[in-house]
Amino acid sequence: MYAIDGPLNLGSFWAWWNLPGYAAQRDESYAPQTPRRVQKHKGDIFSLIRQGDLLLHHPYEGFETVVDFVEQAGKDPDVLAIKQTLYRTGRNSPIVAALSHAAERDKQVTALVELKARFDEEANIEWARQLERVGAHVVYGLVGLKTHCKVTLVVRNDPDRIRRYMHLGTGNYNPATAKMYTDLGLMTCDDRIGEEVALLFNMMTGYSLPPKWQKLAVAPHGLREWIIERIEREIAHRQAGRDARIVAKMNALVDGASTAPPRRASRSSSSSAGSAASAPGSPA
Repeated sequence: MYAIDGPLNLGSFWAWWNLPGYAAQRDESYAPQTPRRVQKHKGDIFSLIRQGDLLLHHPYEGFETVVDFVEQAGKDPDVLAIKQTLYRTGRNSPIVAALSHAAERDKQVTALVELKARFDEEANIEWARQLERVGAHVVYGLVGLKTHCKVTLVVRNDPDRIRRYMHLGTGNYNPATAKMYTDLGLMTCDDRIGEEVALLFNMMTGYSLPPKWQKLAVAPHGLREWIIERIEREIAHRQAGRDARIVAKMNALVDGASTAPPRRASRSSSSSAGSAASAPGSPA
């Protein structure tokens, strides 16, 4: 037994926050903005991405752009295939609805549904069954690993050639939580990243062994090493009297090898599958 000088259940703060008497203490609601580039293209997401990469910063910029991307892909007659990872989508998901409609239109739809998403296991099972009923190819990731990356790949038959369009995000495909959590999302049709995202899906669906990544850093096949190498690089810069800086954003940091002093850091692979980051030289 432990004596705690403070609240035990922090979740109770949400109940207090909703009480009428606390209205004066609450911040005003913030309405996410639509980026000007998105506004100019009037909903043509594919044209927008072809003109250059788009980096979205949620919740300050709206998640609707991502939802529109998947919905437009599902309706577009030139789209051949959609592949997406689903970790935490919530109930009444417009993302899953868009994938279902795409499958009903005879597009090739592949959904990698992570069943070990804490608190959302039941919802994910329901979504998986719904997608299977409409003809989507549903897979459940690699045995012994949790697929935590958030990636969408759309293959489209453009007038000039077949092109891959992608969204790579740090947050879940959940419009509700996208209004609360701070996340980044990259929309791109970069050919080099597209090739590796396609290989990533092949690996996660069990069709191939992991390749040697050039543009992505993927766990458990090199992400930890990628991070540690860059930490050590900044240490070397500092020791040589040069400017050095590390900026990291994360939900939680529990990997001992990444936090240990460099001389004790382990080079072994991490135990989480599919976490992806862009390597140096990429648009990210």
